Amino acid sequence: MGDVRDGVIGVWRVGRSGRLMGYVLAVGPACGALSAWLGVFSHPGTQSAGSAGIATAVALGFGLLAWWGLLRVRLELTTDVIVMVNPWGTQRLPWSRVGGLSLGNWGARFHTTDGFTYSAYALSGLAGGTRQDERFADVRRAVDARLHSRQPLQESG
Repeated sequence: MGDVRDGVIGVWRVGRSGRLMGYVLAVGPACGALSAWLGVFSHPGTQSAGSAGIATAVALGFGLLAWWGLLRVRLELTTDVIVMVNPWGTQRLPWSRVGGLSLGNWGARFHTTDGFTYSAYALSGLAGGTRQDERFADVRRAVDARLHSRQPLQESG
């Protein structure tokens, strides 16, 4: 945990099963829309073009939902701040405000010295579809190393 590359201590994303679900949610409807447009080219008509347009809108909606809720979500520990990219927004928490860390239903929970709590959804069981104990243990080691070290983490080339 002592190595830092370009100011980044570590990055955690939604688990593999969650990412797979996100890609399926994005690609499945896109394939349906592509099939509908191929139908328009082979059998031109207003009805098939309308169906293809609706299929395209649905595919865009599912793609946006998958990207926003699963694929862009991440937790980044940098030398300066903790960045939590969640479906409901992005929070940047300076290390100087971090007082503790726990694992909750909505992911890793960073407790601040002034009593507030910030959640990192990338480590939630719901986002990954699996328990996040091992991934949380990695985050805990990195956070503990950063919070309890007397010297800053060393940067590596």
